[in-house]
Amino acid sequence: MTWPVVARRDLRALRADNSLLVFGGFFALLAAAVAYGGTNGPGVTPLPAALALLFLFAVPLTAGTLTHEAVPGAVASGRVRATLSLPHSRPSVLAGAGAARLATTLVAVLAAIAVAAAGYALRGAAVPAVRVLAVLALAALLAAAFVAATLAFTARSTSTTLAAATTYGFFAVAFFWPIALSLGRVVLAGQFGVRIGDGLVDALVVASPVYAYANALTVVGVDPVATTGAVPDGVGVAVLFAWTVAAFALAARRFDRVDL
Repeated sequence: MTWPVVARRDLRALRADNSLLVFGGFFALLAAAVAYGGTNGPGVTPLPAALALLFLFAVPLTAGTLTHEAVPGAVASGRVRATLSLPHSRPSVLAGAGAARLATTLVAVLAAIAVAAAGYALRGAAVPAVRVLAVLALAALLAAAFVAATLAFTARSTSTTLAAATTYGFFAVAFFWPIALSLGRVVLAGQFGVRIGDGLVDALVVASPVYAYANALTVVGVDPVATTGAVPDGVGVAVLFAWTVAAFALAARRFDRVDL
C-alpha cells in the first residue's frame, strides 16, 4: 500500500493552505475559553470533562469540514487522475486522503489539550494526565469515524457543494439522532401500527457516532455529556470502530466505481 505517500502529499497541501494553522488556532482559542470557564466558577469542572464536551462538537465538525472536499475536489481538478497514473491504487488514494485529514484534526485536538492543560495548571487546577490521554484516544476514534463516514458519503460526488450539504446533513442527523428515532417511532406507530419498545429505541441511540463517543467516555470516568441510551458502558468504543471500518470499506467501494 502506498497510502503514506498520498497522506504526506495531502498534509503538505493542507499546511500550504493554512488548514493546520486555522484549525489548530481555532481549537486553541476554544480551549482557552473552556479552561477559563471551567476554573472560574465556584467549582472547578474537571479538565477531562471540559475537553470531552469541547471535542463532542468540534471534532466531528472539523473532521467533516476537512474531508468533504477531498474526493470531489481532487476529481474536479484532475489530481486524482494524475495520482493514479503513478503506482497508487484507488484504496491507497482514499486512505491517504483520509489519513491526512485525520492527522490535521488530531493536530488541532493536541493544540486544544496543550492550551487547556496549561490554563488549568496556571490556575492551580488538577491536570489528570492519564484521563486526558484517554479522552484524546476517544477523540481520535470519533475523528476517524467522521472522516471515514464523510469519505463514504462523498466518494462518488463530483460537486463540492453537494458534498458539503451531505456532510453537514450527516453532522446534524448525528447530533439530533435521538429526536429522529423518537419521530420515527411515532410515525411507525401512528401510520403502520408498528410499536417499538423503549429499550430498543434507547439502545439504538448509540448508533450515532456522537452518542457512541458519549457512551465511551463513561469508561474513562467522564460523566456522560449527552444521552447515551440504555446500553452498557464501553459499547460506544466498538460502535466507533465499526463506523470507521465499515464506512471506509463503503467509501472504497463507491470510489472504485467513479468514472475518471
